[in-house]
Amino acid sequence: MAAVAALVGCALLMALAILLRGSVTGLDPVILRWVRERTGDYGSVVTLARRLTILGNNLTLWIVTIAALSYLLAKHRWPQAVYIAGATATGGMMTSAIKFVVDRPRPTLVNHLVEVQSASFPSGHAMNSAYVYGTLALAVAATQVTRPRKRIPVVGALILVLAIGASRIVLGVHWPTDVAAGWAFGLGWTVLAAKIFARVDPGRSGRGQSANSISEHVG
Repeated sequence: MAAVAALVGCALLMALAILLRGSVTGLDPVILRWVRERTGDYGSVVTLARRLTILGNNLTLWIVTIAALSYLLAKHRWPQAVYIAGATATGGMMTSAIKFVVDRPRPTLVNHLVEVQSASFPSGHAMNSAYVYGTLALAVAATQVTRPRKRIPVVGALILVLAIGASRIVLGVHWPTDVAAGWAFGLGWTVLAAKIFARVDPGRSGRGQSANSISEHVG
């Protein structure tokens, strides 16, 4: 997964540049208009986007996270529970903080096909789903024995996160750079949190086996 980590690093640098600039790029309206011209306000693609975006809602992510934590606590898997709780809680705080600092308005170029309230940058759906599903995927991958089976949850989570982010562009509620930044920040935090967890739970008395296994999947 070293290549994935490198790509995430490059994307994160681009997202930081956008954050510092705080304005819409020239490609944003071009891409948003191009997508809407091909999907329209109705149709099968829009219907699919509405369904996919639900998987990135705060309520859905809370339910998924609580369900995972409940299972781990019931199995007395304390290190994994701490890892997931810490990574998701801090990730949520970062999303809110970045939105507050940048305070980019939502696009008005096309009709919004779902209701939105918060600031536009970064996409909360893209960022939150990236670190929630990404963190859970790494935790699941760490329990698998063979390399192909370890890759399944990671690849599955990545596809889901990309689809959720893309749905926000289709629905017209985010500029493309909002979504790209959300992916970069979310996946970047997923990688960093796994590395931090491996450092603070280094494997003494067998407790850190999960930590090291999780960290191995991000290079």
